Amino acid sequence: MGGRMIEKYDVIVAGGGPAGLAAARAVASEGGKVLLLELQAQIGGQTQSVSWVPNDLITSKLRRAVVIRLREVKLHSPHKELTARGDFGAIVDRRQFDKLLAAEAAASGAELWLSAPTKELLTSNGAVCGVLIEAGDWSDRIEGEVVIDATGARGEWSSLFIRKVMRDGWQRERLAFSNEYLMANVKDEKSAEIIFTSYFAPKGHAWIYPLGKGFAMAGIQGVRIHPDVALDEFIGKQAPPRLTGAVPVAAFRSQLPLEGPLNQTCADGIITVGGAAGQIYPLSGQGLRYALRCGELAGKVAVDAVTDGDVSKERLSEYERDWKAEFGFDFKVGGLLQSSLSVSQDQKMNAILHILEGKPRLQHAFIGVFTSFNLKDSLCVLLKNDEIARVFGREAVEALR
Repeated sequence: MGGRMIEKYDVIVAGGGPAGLAAARAVASEGGKVLLLELQAQIGGQTQSVSWVPNDLITSKLRRAVVIRLREVKLHSPHKELTARGDFGAIVDRRQFDKLLAAEAAASGAELWLSAPTKELLTSNGAVCGVLIEAGDWSDRIEGEVVIDATGARGEWSSLFIRKVMRDGWQRERLAFSNEYLMANVKDEKSAEIIFTSYFAPKGHAWIYPLGKGFAMAGIQGVRIHPDVALDEFIGKQAPPRLTGAVPVAAFRSQLPLEGPLNQTCADGIITVGGAAGQIYPLSGQGLRYALRCGELAGKVAVDAVTDGDVSKERLSEYERDWKAEFGFDFKVGGLLQSSLSVSQDQKMNAILHILEGKPRLQHAFIGVFTSFNLKDSLCVLLKNDEIARVFGREAVEALR
């Protein structure tokens, strides 16, 4: 196997998803020399094809990725359904979205390598000092003052920090497995549908996102499921009317740790961010907003640490303090609600939808809490309703307050 030592970078970012791209852009914008390494042959190559995002995430440069603005959301439980109307953000094409982020990072001065899987972390005196990338008979050792692990949590090449630094792994019983089908020949509707069902999606949910022009994304996420079988059964047995006669033309599989973020997200010479750090909202699995912001925070702290000549765990822990101050509340709320609603899931969701019926403000608040898009205000509205509070349970409500 051939190997050579490449020039040294200030920061090496492993992973070309939103967290990694945001980190690379932040480093480059501050004048740092940064290299981003992407496993796939293209940015966004194997990512989920669409994401539901809040409006404030869509900057002028990212508007081209918008597929549809959501004005209607249908909520389903086993024995109840309702329709909420309003401004619920947008569905974006993730492949386009990620490529636009990559363009911004490159324009800021970041160097991007494709088909460059990060196999190992290089260490010196106990500190991370670079990476080994390897593909077939080709390998390169690349030195960097700081490595940012943005490899996600999807497979054997992911979660470098937890595997290589912490010598640990995600709890399998807290891993949510998901599968999505891009469906063709769909009856065009402009609403998103969220389906809560413990039969098909225990501790999770199913969804249908509109894409227009006869296409939609149908997906499912749950704990202890085979996602392919679960999605096929959901489409076949639940038989959503808009999918009658529709056929899958692409599949996107994934897994998400729902145990909450790692308590430790940095060590000497390394920071972890996004899915690789478990920075995912446990109630719905939303992660894009956290990935972008935490990536930005990681990039800024990393380049400042390099400038200061101190890349120790203590110096890099500024990043840890920053993201916990900004998002610690979100992850706590998401974890508490996910745990509460996982017990007697169907009965609780039936009860919640009955309470929400005919109450647009409560409907908007529930969607805000589920997505985490407007979490604090939405949670305040929900908890003021005694019936909703009783469904969540006294212990959960006291912890939330």
